[in-house]
Amino acid sequence: MGHLFRIGLILLMVMLPSWSQAGHFRFEKIRPNVHAAIAQPGSKAASNSLIIMTSYQVILAGAHFVPETISELLEYIRTVTPIPVRYIILTHHHKGYNYIDFDLPANAEIISSGPTWQALKGEFRQIRNQVTFFDRSMSMKRGSTVIVLNATEQGHSEGDLFVYLPEEGVLFTSDLFFNEVAGYMGDGHFRHWITTLELLAAIDAKTVVPGLGPVTTSDGIRQFQVFFREFTTEVLRLAGKGLSLEAARRQFSLPAYEALPGYRAFFDVNFNRAFQELKELK
Repeated sequence: MGHLFRIGLILLMVMLPSWSQAGHFRFEKIRPNVHAAIAQPGSKAASNSLIIMTSYQVILAGAHFVPETISELLEYIRTVTPIPVRYIILTHHHKGYNYIDFDLPANAEIISSGPTWQALKGEFRQIRNQVTFFDRSMSMKRGSTVIVLNATEQGHSEGDLFVYLPEEGVLFTSDLFFNEVAGYMGDGHFRHWITTLELLAAIDAKTVVPGLGPVTTSDGIRQFQVFFREFTTEVLRLAGKGLSLEAARRQFSLPAYEALPGYRAFFDVNFNRAFQELKELK
């Protein structure tokens, strides 16, 4: 599964639609104190990030951090504020990846859900940062900025969290939601994920920063819900026929989404995961 994930990430970065700015990210100011870092095709950025600037601290949120992407994020932050990054909200971590999410600034404290912390602890590398982890929810007030963190038990992975800024009306979903692309679902828990999407769509957010793809609104989440339902419904239909995994994968058909960037790159790993989980419901 890990091998397929690495191949899929490479293919996805090649297939995503291109933007004009070179580098790992395209940066976009969505509020005076909130910027989005949008992962670029062909780069080492595998997920979007959110930058929150307060009167005396900068908070960075995201996942899949590697030295090259962290370096670019910090360099960009230095161009817009002299205030240092104090916290990194790690939205999730895929088990078995010791080269991801470890090379973070030593003076920044990591905030994560309990399951994400357990996933990090299970790797052979040791985290050098201070870590704060929580169970279900956590709220932070930094200056005039309120940051609400909510953890899911199971969704895109175990312990995904999403970030909501109620005063700014900004929601950062990380990889719980992909906008206009198909992302990696190979560690997904589909029965729980669909419920989390309902929660995300119901939040009163004016601006939504997804895990991959451009900044959008809650309408983008609802469009992803349609894709997610159709994908899982087709998997359930084939599982109900008693087919083997290989036979079901050959018969799977969702033509409306086959041209979606990343769909083919991640199809095998996404289908295999969904079939193995959802066949229990047949």
